Amino acid sequence: MYYLSFAVVLCCTTGALLWSWDYFRRYQVTRPPIGVFNLKDVLLMIASIVLVPYLDLVFPLWLVAGLLGLSTLSLLYFACEPILRTRWAAWLVVLALLALDSGVTLLSGTNSNGFFAVNNAVLIVVIVGIANFWAQSGMKARDVAVLGAFLAVYDFIATSQLPLMSNLITRLAGLPLAPILAWGEGGNALGLGLGDLLFAAVFPLVMRKAFGRSAGVSALVLVLCAMGTVLALPLKGVFPVMVVLGPLMVLQYLYWKGRCGQERTTCQYLQEEPSRQKRNLMLISNDLAGLHML
Repeated sequence: MYYLSFAVVLCCTTGALLWSWDYFRRYQVTRPPIGVFNLKDVLLMIASIVLVPYLDLVFPLWLVAGLLGLSTLSLLYFACEPILRTRWAAWLVVLALLALDSGVTLLSGTNSNGFFAVNNAVLIVVIVGIANFWAQSGMKARDVAVLGAFLAVYDFIATSQLPLMSNLITRLAGLPLAPILAWGEGGNALGLGLGDLLFAAVFPLVMRKAFGRSAGVSALVLVLCAMGTVLALPLKGVFPVMVVLGPLMVLQYLYWKGRCGQERTTCQYLQEEPSRQKRNLMLISNDLAGLHML
């Protein structure tokens, strides 16, 4: 059963990262909620990363559940809207996913594989949405590397030296839309936190935008190998995954920056690597121009 848990969690992780990669090339998110990233935004994110877990432990559980539901609602909508193209269809899918997740929670609880199957699907969409919000809002590879370095230290302290993450996971695990991608029951249970998966998904996107397709593909492969290795280890309790991912991100960023020099801006990336749809429009435009000249 442990091998089944490993296979399911790794497949879900792989699916989230590959879909994030494909989404980044196909769809443009509308109204990115965080503007263009800079180091001030990184500092604000660090402050929120430190503060939010304590608030989740202090606030009443009903308030935590409500905030979690509202944030998930908005993220699902922004992720689905570019795909479904119409607002009513996006809202229909989003509300159906939330109702299904809540319904499974009431019927079978949050420790069953039935709940994990639905909740994992919802989390994958959330991961794809947030990763693309960040990457398409101008987040740089430098920003993710800085966050990765900070989170490596913070995750080690909050998870290994303090009971913060264990207490947080215990408290949120009983809620619908629990931010944990998991499978299995009892001693065979295996899971990854939403935060770890978000940084694993966004890093290949910003590396591709910054340094090219080769940098993005290598980041994707290395991150997946790292996540698979962590899942395969016979670990007990909560493990600080960013202790592995953070240094790996920093090393890759330093290598590609040394090799390629300055990061590309979003505008430079789009000019040098236009999407398939844009390339087709350019070809049609050139063909029409040629016919007009004839």
